[in-house]
Amino acid sequence: MSLPPLSPEQRIKPSHFELRISLIFATLFVSQGTHLPYFPLWLQAKGFHAEQIAVILAAPMFLRVVTTPMLTALADRAKDRANVYIALVAASMTVSAGYFLPATYAIVLAVSLLLTIVWTPHSPMADSLALSGVRRFGSNYTAMRKWGSIAYLCANMAGGFILAATGPQAVPVIIFVALGAALVAALAAPRMGRPRKASPLSATEIQHKAPSLFNAYFLYFTLGVGIITASHAFLYGFVSIYWKSIGIGDSVVGLLWAWGVVSEVGMFLFFNRIFSSVSVVKVM
Repeated sequence: MSLPPLSPEQRIKPSHFELRISLIFATLFVSQGTHLPYFPLWLQAKGFHAEQIAVILAAPMFLRVVTTPMLTALADRAKDRANVYIALVAASMTVSAGYFLPATYAIVLAVSLLLTIVWTPHSPMADSLALSGVRRFGSNYTAMRKWGSIAYLCANMAGGFILAATGPQAVPVIIFVALGAALVAALAAPRMGRPRKASPLSATEIQHKAPSLFNAYFLYFTLGVGIITASHAFLYGFVSIYWKSIGIGDSVVGLLWAWGVVSEVGMFLFFNRIFSSVSVVKVM
């Protein structure tokens, strides 16, 4: 199904579009590059045991499955997605300050649940803005998105050295400051208007395609993705704690996390050159 035509305003490319989206990706991933590897270490330093850490990390994952589609759908209906993105980044910065409160189990869990509601939509909304530029202006997605991976890499390494010097108590401060930087970048987000269509499929087509969700190959694929994601969840939640338990220092923990991102950055740098003529199915 073809999309509706662009309005005259939507045909005009915002100035410095690629630079502004690159800054959004970069600042977005600094906070994530700190939270993912080091937040469990902060929880452990606050005296939480393994079961409590697991709940604090896992409960937001269940919640965001419900809340993220709702908020991204709201953004699609808004006058401009950038305004919703700005509001969510500002809310994330505000909520993250809750980690400065006394670190009781109830408070940390409540802050984590609230934070996941307003924080998780950042990535899909940034992608939405970037991909609108790809479709409308021919922008190179990987050239913009790679700065998120580079920022994540730098946050991994810098966070390790900061924690080695200050201890885990620096984690909430870094997250708060990083979200502040993300807010500054969000204020410069290009105004793209509403997406021309929330889905390329009509309601009739969605109903017609629904049985495909129960196709055996699709179910096997979904199961495989689920297993991969589950293994990542365990790794992300406890690998930093494990490395620390066997005597690995904070700075080295940061380097180990960063090493995995190097390959991702390389993929974004060379993906188009290597796979531009290969179908998605063959790449997978």
